[in-house]
Amino acid sequence: MIVNKLDDLIWQYRTTAKDIHIKTGISEATLSNMRSNSTTRYDAKTLDLLCKYFNCKVSDLLEFTPD
Repeated sequence: MIVNKLDDLIWQYRTTAKDIHIKTGISEATLSNMRSNSTTRYDAKTLDLLCKYFNCKVSDLLEFTPD
C-alpha cells in the first residue's frame, strides 16, 4: 500500500493546505484527498510542485508499506 505523508510534512513545516494551494496552484480538493490518503493516482506535476515547495524527495511524500 502507498501511504501519503503530506499531512506529516504540513505539520513539520508548519504550513497549511491553503498556503500550499496559493503558492503552487495545486487545488485544495487534490490536497485534501492526498492528506486523507484517498488519492488513487498521483500526477507527476503535482508531486514535482510539492517536492519543490517542501524541498524534499518523492520518498518524503510517499511511502510503500506491505499490506
